[in-house]
Amino acid sequence: MVGKAFRVLVLIPFLFSVGCSSSMESDSIDLLSSFDFESDNQNWEGGISDYPIDYQDSIAVLVDYNAVPGTSLLDGNGFNISADNPHGDLFYFFKRKVDGLSPNNYYKLDFEFLLYTQLQTISENINSEDLYLKIGAVDYEPELQQLRWPNSLEYLTLNVDKGILNSEGGKDLINIGSIKRFTSDQPEVISGNTFDFQIGSKADGNGSIWLLIGVDSGVRSQLTFGLAALTVYYREQN
Repeated sequence: MVGKAFRVLVLIPFLFSVGCSSSMESDSIDLLSSFDFESDNQNWEGGISDYPIDYQDSIAVLVDYNAVPGTSLLDGNGFNISADNPHGDLFYFFKRKVDGLSPNNYYKLDFEFLLYTQLQTISENINSEDLYLKIGAVDYEPELQQLRWPNSLEYLTLNVDKGILNSEGGKDLINIGSIKRFTSDQPEVISGNTFDFQIGSKADGNGSIWLLIGVDSGVRSQLTFGLAALTVYYREQN
């Protein structure tokens, strides 16, 4: 399990906008989802996208539920993705379906998260624009699709709008900010929230929403990206 002392005591400065003056909105919460990954992956799925089909054999990817890699700040288990990024443009993502919402109604979502990251190698040439955390939700299952990009290569991409560039957000996934300075060749812990961002989605006809959280990477190195704890608040919007 995530160390109790960590949950209470550690406050890590996150990015350049979260936590300075953030506060949870006072309107009522219609649903709350809490995931601690203590005993399993809690129905989350992980994967990668944004790579040429010809690269499939050269990208070693592992999606696994296991112990958080060695760090003095965080113990216990987590759910992580580890993959090589030979072409320098992978998107590492987690997704999960949530039920119990009002069908076809729109919800504002707020996330609180405890993540960990690790790069196999660090280069001085890597700048702060190379790793971005993106979060959002949609009313359909995010799936891989085949797409021809401007360079005429066939790519496997995710069927959500997360922005064309690593540094851009889209209508489905918001760019929370760069996590390069929180990511090294040793496991690093990242905590934060999205209270200062507008994230939302309409529920589908069955009252379901798919949650998404991922890292857009421009780093030509193996990245491990993991979930240690996550809480999501849903507020119905009229």
